[in-house]
This record gives sequence, structure tokens and C-alpha cells, in this order.
Amino acid sequence: MPINNIFKISFLISSLMLISAFYLEYFHGALPCDLCITQRWFHAAIISYSLIIIFIVKIISISRKLLILGVGILWLSSSIAGLYHFGIEMSFWTGPDGCSSNINFSKDTLTNLLNKSPIKCDEVMFEIFGFSLAGWNALVSFFAFLIISILLLNKKLIKIRTIH
Repeated sequence: MPINNIFKISFLISSLMLISAFYLEYFHGALPCDLCITQRWFHAAIISYSLIIIFIVKIISISRKLLILGVGILWLSSSIAGLYHFGIEMSFWTGPDGCSSNINFSKDTLTNLLNKSPIKCDEVMFEIFGFSLAGWNALVSFFAFLIISILLLNKKLIKIRTIH
């Protein structure tokens, strides 16, 4: 498999995920919480990185293995962010205070409520086949990371060499 195809597929998958998130937000009212927006930044980074590599891979003299490792790290980071958010939604662990639906009643309750995001990270806004968007992001991102890792480690599947 040519190295360019890895980045084209990476670009396509991440673009579809980001476009889907924006579509669900604007046409189905699935408003993003702070952690959803963070996950979108990872996809923006994957899209940007992949697009840059697609255009410059033939003119640079950096190891192709290093370039593939870079996109693999971005996909793994996206997976970790999605898993963290999914864990908060499933109540496996608690998230940031400003992103929780828990109300702390004290003399500063109104101030605390005004400082919180109106969209809570621990509430699932939209599900597809019983799985939240954060869960899907974690799953797809990890699958992409896994495929990239297999390609990176298996020299028979991809020819990796430095261009001079």
C-alpha cells in the first residue's frame, strides 16, 4: 500500500467523523459539551496533518515510518479523549467540575451554575445503535490507530523507506 493512501484514508475517515458531528449539531440539535469540542480538535489535527503529508510526502526527506507514527499518535490521542468522555458518560469516573451535571449547593450556588457549561459532559446527547458519539469516536479512532500500527510494524504490507 502506498504511503499516500494511508494519509488519504486517515483524512477521509477523520473528515467524515467531524462533518458528522457538525451535521448532528446543526440539524439534529446534538449540542457539543466541552469534551466533545476537545475531541473535534483532535480530528482537526488529524485532517491537517494528513492533508499536509499528502501534499509534501514526495518532496521531503523525513522517514516515512516517522510520518506514519505521527498520524498513529494523533489517532491514539483521539481514542483516549473519546474513551475518557465515554467513561464519564457511563459514570465509570467523574469528569471536570465545570462539565458535570452535579450541583454543589452552597452560598455560591448561583455563581457556580453560571460558570458551568450548559451542555453537560456526563449526559449523552445523541446515540447511534445505543452507543454515544464519544463511544463511537473512541472505537473508530482506536481501530484507525490499530490499522496504522499494523501497517507500521508489518514491512510486507507497506514499503517504508526514506526519500533522498
